[in-house]
Amino acid sequence: MALFVLSGCNSANIASTRNAENNNAPAIASAEPITLKVQVSSTGKDFENTDVYNEIKRITGVTMNLETYDEQKFKVQLAGGDLPDIIQVPNKNIKELIEGNNIIPLDELVKTDGPDILKPVYDKSLAYIRKFWSDDTNKLYMIPVQTGSSSFGFEQQIGFNVRWDYYKELGYPKIGSIDDMVNVLTEMVERHPLTKDGKKVYGVSMWNDWGSLGTWGLRSMGLITGNGLFNVNTGQLVNEYTDPDKSGIWDTARFMFMAQQNGILDPDAFTAKYNDIVAKGSEGTLLSSIATWPFAAANAELLKEGPDKGFVTIPLEWGFTNIGGTTIAGWSDRAWAISSNCKNPQRAMDLIDFLVSEQGSRLIESGIEGTHWDVVDGKPAMNMDTVKLAAAGGDSWKKTGIGQMANQQGFSDHTRLSDGGFVNLFNTPEVYATKVNSLNQDYDAYYGVSYPAEAYQKYAEQGKVKTLDQMPQDVMNAMPPQPDAIKRIVAKVDELLVKGMPIVVLGSKTDAEFKENQTALIQKLVEAGADTYFDWYKQAFEETKAKLGQG
Repeated sequence: MALFVLSGCNSANIASTRNAENNNAPAIASAEPITLKVQVSSTGKDFENTDVYNEIKRITGVTMNLETYDEQKFKVQLAGGDLPDIIQVPNKNIKELIEGNNIIPLDELVKTDGPDILKPVYDKSLAYIRKFWSDDTNKLYMIPVQTGSSSFGFEQQIGFNVRWDYYKELGYPKIGSIDDMVNVLTEMVERHPLTKDGKKVYGVSMWNDWGSLGTWGLRSMGLITGNGLFNVNTGQLVNEYTDPDKSGIWDTARFMFMAQQNGILDPDAFTAKYNDIVAKGSEGTLLSSIATWPFAAANAELLKEGPDKGFVTIPLEWGFTNIGGTTIAGWSDRAWAISSNCKNPQRAMDLIDFLVSEQGSRLIESGIEGTHWDVVDGKPAMNMDTVKLAAAGGDSWKKTGIGQMANQQGFSDHTRLSDGGFVNLFNTPEVYATKVNSLNQDYDAYYGVSYPAEAYQKYAEQGKVKTLDQMPQDVMNAMPPQPDAIKRIVAKVDELLVKGMPIVVLGSKTDAEFKENQTALIQKLVEAGADTYFDWYKQAFEETKAKLGQG
């Protein structure tokens, strides 16, 4: 997350008068310049002074001083009553933020300074937030982010990501299980054991600096298998700590154990951070990842070596792919709130209202009308110069700021706005056609598709692959905060998991030993309260479903 600074928050109350139908919007009437300190997720200082940033400043009169969110720093700020003026609320902190009067109710503010928030499109979202994200006060403390539907874009980024030229070299082997994944990677490493400069190549690794105690990586195989706390394969809740047959955690353990047995597990697998994985991909010492993100730089260089060289996501005809779904709540841990420290909440609301409006959402994801996109024959469309700039990447593209504030927009990329176009105007077949490079062309030709994500999309439409459409996102987002006793249990269980998983994977020489070590760790997790946590979660889940009328 990042922080925007709100100093001098004491200018006059200025109501928004922007034209909601025109993305090339006039500035808020008589808006005096002001600097806002706002906590935002995943947007950093480098967004400042981009084209999109400056346009937000021009329209709202707000200068945003960004600072990246840090959980430990947030705890200190919260304890000391030193929160920024605007924050994006971590869901686990909703109760203490409200009970401690750290954030203010917004019901009256949206009437005077939230014209876009009061539009009918947000009615269900605001009702949801009042009911589930208000600590039972039924007041509006937050404004949602990324409401609406999600769908496949140009490429499916999360999945079994490997070297396409190596996969092609093997004859496009069918991958129907975790075992098949490991076997494919093993054969790739056998054929390409060293980099050009003599470094040893590994098939499997993991980054360990995302999520609570770094446990995101330990659960990551569930993003392929569909196993997890809510199991999309069964439509049921599963104790992912203790049920090895339906758990993303234990799918990851199995994947890494088999890789270790085959000699293709990176020695840094349990210590590497995300940037280490990026470096390994760039130097050619790693052949797979759970997503395309770490290999973006590597792909740019590999394409220079040959038209079919690079990393791609192999579409599997089973399991799960992390896309789709519709949510009225929006993204958790992202909803906007105004701190009780703010001296002028009206101007803070002016900013939030713009960011979650149609105009603001389009600006964030597609840039400035007349500069980055235009209305052509009555339809909004990206300028080809902008599309080319995006394809080229680099500093010139970064300077636009397009897409850098996606965690702050009100509507999802695939939401159709009142002008008939998507929020993200890059999500059209016309733009996709311009993005296809030689690697994409080779991939598309094999799968018989027009753009990469269409390969996975076909399997989803055929019912072979589950998506977020099968995930009860609004139920899970409405779950009550964990009581302190449950928080302590989860922290202890995750700590044991992080310490114990290397023993299970690296300390097992045979399948029998793997089972023994797995059973021993599961027993420790049970003794630490894993079943108690799951019992609480099941009850809270069912009660929340009933409140939503889904029971």
